This record gives sequence, structure tokens and C-alpha cells, in this order.
Amino acid sequence: TRTLVKDKVAPTLAIHDPLMIDNIVNNSEQAAVVISGTSNAEDNQDVTLTITGSTIIIVTATITGGDWTQTVDISTLADGNIAITADVSDLAGNPATQAPKTVAKDAALPTLAIDDLLMTDDIVNDVEQAAVVISGTSNAEDNQTVTLTITDGSTTINATATVTGGVWTQTAYMTTLADGTVTITADVSDLAGNPATQATGTLNKDTVYPTLTIDNNLMGDDWVNTAEMTAVVINGTTD
Repeated sequence: TRTLVKDKVAPTLAIHDPLMIDNIVNNSEQAAVVISGTSNAEDNQDVTLTITGSTIIIVTATITGGDWTQTVDISTLADGNIAITADVSDLAGNPATQAPKTVAKDAALPTLAIDDLLMTDDIVNDVEQAAVVISGTSNAEDNQTVTLTITDGSTTINATATVTGGVWTQTAYMTTLADGTVTITADVSDLAGNPATQATGTLNKDTVYPTLTIDNNLMGDDWVNTAEMTAVVINGTTD
């Protein structure tokens, strides 16, 4: 006698959604992208993953208890949509319906800059210090937050601005800062979570009014006679 097992039922196969939390792979994630999913194929069956972008990467994962996972370095692939397909067969050789998945790779760091000159001349005077306009540019997506740190070295002001159409601006109240050099740093990340290189700028805060006097005894006696009237000398001092 001889016994055969008939098994013609295809196994299930699925890729988790989302991958990498948001189906987006950023610069810091691209070297270790976790691709995972489920299948009711038997333990130790290999899931073949084909990852297609500017080139093709093929790796395998192993089913354990209905789950499978593999960490893949996709740093060689260009930014853009990355197509992932998963294939598996059970012990009987029945192939599962191929599972597809698409993730977006965005590894390019956004640009970020602070305008020069701020306040026309990079100087903040007494009249201006309550409303200092700090502005700049970034190619991060609209509504991304630019974090501003403004400090005189001892006192710090934190503020935020919002990117709109490639530009951002915020009006800061700087009366609490001492006169002298004021350092501004700006930070932003794009939607994929890529941080821009920090932008820096400086302002000179000068809110002290200068002194100004007119000398006493102009023309010797504060009188201007007929002989002096065509050349009256007016003088004084200022710092």
C-alpha cells in the first residue's frame, strides 16, 4: 500500500501595510528597510522578495509561525517609487498569489537658508527690536515647520515658522536679548523625515541711543554780529 497527500490549496501571502511606519524610506532608513508580512505556508519556506527601482535587489525571508521579515539595504536605489513583490510556495509546491507593495524612497535632504540681509542691514535697533522679521527659504514641503533658535549667548528665544511655497518667515520679539551679536539657527525636516543641514545667521543688536550735544558759546559768545553772519560755525559732540 501507498499513501499520498493531496494538497492543491495555494498558501496565503501578504506584505504588511504600512512598511517603515509610513511607506516612505528616508535618508537615515535606506540602509535598513524592514520588509515583513504573513503567510500560512509551512515554517522554513522561503519568501522571495524582488525590490525594483533604478536597479533590482532580490533577497529572501523565512517563514516562522506565519510571519516573515527581512531587512534590506536599498541605498543603491534612486529616489522615487520602489516596487516590492513577494513570492512563496508551500511544501507541496503550490505557489501563492504574488503579493505586491510600493514604497516611496526620499533620501534627498531638503535645502534651508536664512535670508541675508535681515532687517535690511542685519542690525536691530531700538525701534525694531520688538518685531524682528526672520525669513528664509527651503524646498521642504508646504506646512513643514522651521524651528528657530535665537540667542545672545545667555538668553534664548525659541520660535517656529511654516514653509509656504519655498519660503518661510517669523516675527520675533527680541527685547529680552542683550545688545551685541545675536545668533540665529534654523532647522527643518521634510515630510519623509530628512533633516536639512542647519542654517545659521547673525544679527547685531544695538538699542543704545547715541549722545548728541551742541557746544555752548557758539561764535565765542552765542552772538552773531554783522561780520560773522556769513560764516557761523555750529559745532558739538556725539558718540
